[in-house]
Amino acid sequence: MSFETFIFRRYFSHPYSERSTSVVTILSIIGVAVGVTALIISLSVMNGFEKDLKESLQGINGHITVYTFTSNGFEWKSDSNIGTKIAKIVPVDAIAPFTQHQALIMGSNKPQGTLVKGIDVDKEMEVSPLGFMLRTKSYEVLRDKSEYKDKNNNQLLEKARKILEQLKPHSELKIDSQGNTRKVTVTGIIIGSQMARKLNVRINDWVKIVSPEERITPMGKMPRAKRFKVVGFFESGIMGYDEVYSMIDIGIAQKLYRMENNISGLTIKLKESSKADEYKDILQEKISLPYIFSSWQDQNRNLFAVIQLEKVGLAVILYCIIIIAGVSIISSLIILVIEKNKDIAILKAMGATNRSIHQIFIYLGTTIGIMGTFIGMVLGLIACYVIGNYNIIDIPPGVYAGNRIPMHVEVWQVLMIAAVSILICFIVTIFPSRKAAKLDPVIGLKNE
Repeated sequence: MSFETFIFRRYFSHPYSERSTSVVTILSIIGVAVGVTALIISLSVMNGFEKDLKESLQGINGHITVYTFTSNGFEWKSDSNIGTKIAKIVPVDAIAPFTQHQALIMGSNKPQGTLVKGIDVDKEMEVSPLGFMLRTKSYEVLRDKSEYKDKNNNQLLEKARKILEQLKPHSELKIDSQGNTRKVTVTGIIIGSQMARKLNVRINDWVKIVSPEERITPMGKMPRAKRFKVVGFFESGIMGYDEVYSMIDIGIAQKLYRMENNISGLTIKLKESSKADEYKDILQEKISLPYIFSSWQDQNRNLFAVIQLEKVGLAVILYCIIIIAGVSIISSLIILVIEKNKDIAILKAMGATNRSIHQIFIYLGTTIGIMGTFIGMVLGLIACYVIGNYNIIDIPPGVYAGNRIPMHVEVWQVLMIAAVSILICFIVTIFPSRKAAKLDPVIGLKNE
């Protein structure tokens, strides 16, 4: 045992020492613990929100999207052309074609603008997590986001497939006003849950899609329109999408917008979503115009830049709490120097060096910081677990894809918070420890 450790335990860590019960020390530990706890919880919420948003956006847009400059899209064959070229250049999990057009949708309430996406019913689920996003009730109660992580949740997948199958033209029995039963051909539509509320429509209600395309009638040019039966709701948790998106079968969309066999673009699901930007550049270089490649990062770059900026600003603000706690540590050590003035003088008279006294107070201040940091880490991790796994805080409908606040703890962030917290506590001990080391033993003992 070193001399400094012996002196620290003998004179400053005795269970009946005045300092061990000091209110200032307790407040310093609490201050550090509160700062570390708040920082871990806040950054975990931001991480969870960012992760949740990325998953939802990748589910809506795919990892890479292919467009062209031409207004009427490009021809698509599943066994040749652009899809085959893409699969040979980058590692692809799945490719699905789509059409995308603007339209007016009419329900019980006033009409709304909508972005009609024609999807390939058989391939769309391979490129997007529709198993979680398709619902038969708007804002289903207690929909757990952990279901999203289970890629083989057969119940969800089967439910989504049944909804998608209804997008294709199919026969249903209908009872007319006279009570007669007859078969009618029905075409389904999936609409965003927010838009469904605005239109005041529910499952099995009818809506009408009015496209900008015109047709010649005896009364002149009229917009092309078609009635659809609402078979499901699309709920991504992103307001901008749930308010405008609607999905129909790609074959119906091609007829409605007179696209023949053309499509608006391709949705590509990669084996490694994090490399979407890198693969996009490779594809753009090897496959020339008129094809344009856009990654999900490109489409939402500004949004994630804002989130990163908010995380930095939040971290700076919450680190100020730890700095304030560090000021309390300075106060507590200065009070300790005053209280132990005589003891320090006696130690120096017995041969203790300035370096030894300096290290004693460094040990004491750093110990306070370590204790506060450890308590804060434990409380922060417990709080993150409880918030993320139990329905403690009610989430307003449509804010997230799930019903709980998304929490995602990054180990490196927790370690960085702990390291910076201890470093701050160490730095603030330098001034009072130097003051104690420079104490003149003659002055400390002159009144004795």
